[in-house]
Amino acid sequence: MASWVFAINENELGDGEKKPVLLESNAILLVRQEGNFYAMSNKCPHMGCPFSKGVLDGYTVECPCHDWKFDIKSGEFLTAPEIKAPVYDTKVSDGQVFVNMEGDL
Repeated sequence: MASWVFAINENELGDGEKKPVLLESNAILLVRQEGNFYAMSNKCPHMGCPFSKGVLDGYTVECPCHDWKFDIKSGEFLTAPEIKAPVYDTKVSDGQVFVNMEGDL
């Protein structure tokens, strides 16, 4: 069952930008890429470092602590896909971005 939670207004995040948000006590990283919104945990599964402090390059975000690179669409660590950060569905309605907090895709 979906649990859509308001995250931000659509115009708060430009294309190619990332923004940390706190939703239902969960640290989430929102990314807008090519007009689409993506949401993933803002904590690297390795040591919990915030992805929001890392470098965004296309559909990849780099952990600022150890340079691990993760796919923002799947949450997969590029070097070892079995390691994943949780990712969440997003939707835009009436200029507002919502995240489905019912869990990992």
